[in-house]
Amino acid sequence: MDYIATSILGGELDKMLLTTDKKVEEKCQFYVKDNIIYIVYGIFPDKKGKWILEQMAKYYSELVRGKDVDNLPKLEKRNIDHKFKGLIKFMLNEYLSLQEVFTDQEIPYVEDWIRVDYLGLSSMSIGVISLLLDEQGNLNVDVPGEYDNPAEEIEMKESLLTAKIEAIAANTLGNTGSYPRWIAVKLGFQKYRFLTFKKYQHDYFLSFLSEGNLKKIELVEKKVEPYLYHGIDAPFVGNLRPFNKLKASVKDVINHFPGRKFI
Repeated sequence: MDYIATSILGGELDKMLLTTDKKVEEKCQFYVKDNIIYIVYGIFPDKKGKWILEQMAKYYSELVRGKDVDNLPKLEKRNIDHKFKGLIKFMLNEYLSLQEVFTDQEIPYVEDWIRVDYLGLSSMSIGVISLLLDEQGNLNVDVPGEYDNPAEEIEMKESLLTAKIEAIAANTLGNTGSYPRWIAVKLGFQKYRFLTFKKYQHDYFLSFLSEGNLKKIELVEKKVEPYLYHGIDAPFVGNLRPFNKLKASVKDVINHFPGRKFI
């Protein structure tokens, strides 16, 4: 997930919200230090998750200082794992004693807009609409080979994006039993890029690659949804013709907003 998400979004993997068909939501928060990815998974506000991750990285860095963590003997790896679990228990006890220090307020977004760079609609991991809107190179999409015209290159980029996004969704669902509502990567101080998913009837998923303020993603979804409903009112059976018409309509809707920014 770190490789796929950061290769598309061009930032540092930061957070993910998971949801189930029963509307249960749980959060993953990530922290990368010295090429080691630390993960905390559960229900917690951002600031509390960030504190846990920083403490994990601090303790683990001390345990592996001067060691090649990719080539540790099994016995040494098991000893480090045993010591780390003990430190985690200590850290969580500290966390509980510091509950009053943390607030439940989420970290605010700097931007007051959200910009859409890609839209996708899929059914059973099959892309039925792939729409690349990014003209400024905000997304990191390189495709091999040479193309006779820009339209062919855009089509290849759309196919590549769709394949990567479907891989993220399928891998997450397979490993957690939940699908990601959103995945966030950090570009800078309180600046984020997002991969979002929303599930509809007949197992259709609408996905966006966007940048700005995540709280505004529902505004974008509500603008697009009316154009999708007569295409997703039945299970997908392999006919892409009606979705090709939808693609043009959805593109017009999003491009109607200056700079594809929804405020």
